[in-house]
Amino acid sequence: MADNQKSALKLRHSTKPHTDSRDNQKKRFSHHANTHKKATAAQGSASRAAAALCVNAIEEGKSLTEALPLFTKDLDDRDRAFVQEIVYGTLRHRRLLSTTVNELLDHSINQQFNVARTLIICAIYQLLFTRAPAHAVVAATVGACELCRCKKFTGLVNAVLRRFLREGAHLAHSADPCVEQSFPKWLYEELVKDYGNDAVEIMKNSNEHAPMFLRVENSKITTDDYLKALDTFSIDAKAVEESPCTVLLDSPVGVEKLPYFDKGYVAVQDLAAQLAAPLLNLEEGQRVLDTCSAPGGKSAHILDICPNVDLTCTDVDEKRLNSAKANLQRLSRSPDFIVANIANEPNKLTGTFDRILVDAPCSGTGVIRRHPDIKWLRRKKDIDVLVATQEKILDNAFALLNKGGILVYTTCSILKRENVEQVEKFLSRHADAKVLPFEMHGNTVDTYQRLPGENGSDGFFYARFIKN
Repeated sequence: MADNQKSALKLRHSTKPHTDSRDNQKKRFSHHANTHKKATAAQGSASRAAAALCVNAIEEGKSLTEALPLFTKDLDDRDRAFVQEIVYGTLRHRRLLSTTVNELLDHSINQQFNVARTLIICAIYQLLFTRAPAHAVVAATVGACELCRCKKFTGLVNAVLRRFLREGAHLAHSADPCVEQSFPKWLYEELVKDYGNDAVEIMKNSNEHAPMFLRVENSKITTDDYLKALDTFSIDAKAVEESPCTVLLDSPVGVEKLPYFDKGYVAVQDLAAQLAAPLLNLEEGQRVLDTCSAPGGKSAHILDICPNVDLTCTDVDEKRLNSAKANLQRLSRSPDFIVANIANEPNKLTGTFDRILVDAPCSGTGVIRRHPDIKWLRRKKDIDVLVATQEKILDNAFALLNKGGILVYTTCSILKRENVEQVEKFLSRHADAKVLPFEMHGNTVDTYQRLPGENGSDGFFYARFIKN
């Protein structure tokens, strides 16, 4: 019998090779499953570590725009979005979450390892406000201790989270409105001073997720045609009656999914911000100045309304101005760009202007929904500095305005010191300035303060002056 026939006969009569095959398959499957499980757990731990480190960095003074890219640079898009959800949510509810953690800890954590406490806070946010399975949150958070260089606190983190779940997984609510709504006390007091009993509702709205608005470049495509394009891409959206170029998406999407985004037919911009440029009453051939133009959204809107104006865009920050330039290039817009601090060096600009937009640096208290770090980075003493800067910019910009010209003053603040009180002081300093009323919601007004959540938009302030 040939050797190959003997081998075949041996295989046919023996069951051992089949048994080995199944065992090996099980081992291989088990190995792959464990490897996948470990990889998934490691991936989950990396996301939790990035979120905690980001929140910790903000508590130490970094902004979200600095911290998020820094701690998510090695993650894929999906994990990056997940980290952002944890960070934003934790910052929205930080005081209440912190109060809850305080009741679970028998002792304070050394400041050197404060990130361990932040890991717990972020985990409790996930357990209460997301659909992440509890066991996955606990396991990934415990695994993140080593990545956050607080391995010695692994047991503590595990014990606190398990105790939280065992005791019913609930927030420790507070009768103090600024704790319950997770606002700093000074800001709550400012809101009470300005808005009385409405302060709590303003804080609640500021803690909501902000919707995604688009501004359609109507000089290139009609809003109706763009809505049809969105429908073709299965993106649900609707027009906004308050603004003819505005579209509101049912759910946010990445800009890469928006039709014609790369062609510059549309920009992401909140409804409130879209109402600023039309107040300039633009006409072809006018010389227009956008004094604090970065990141360029309102500059782009000016050129969409009136493409043939002579627009100059300035900003104090060269890096931000370059970002505005890139945004405008995508929209095929090419105004003049000048790095200038209008508050201190107006002489960098030559000549005068027919229209000036002063979208002034401010506290950002109207856009906390989009930038929850503002609550924890802004200080009461900052408002005095901002008010003084706004005064200088307004005075210097007004000096550059032609007689009969229009200056529009806007902020994304809801504090009266930066807004209506700033307008009153400006008018008292300039006898040749007069308020130019405008229409808002069908009413003629001298100034207008939008509050967060009004028609879905951010908080925003508008005023308009004409030079006699």
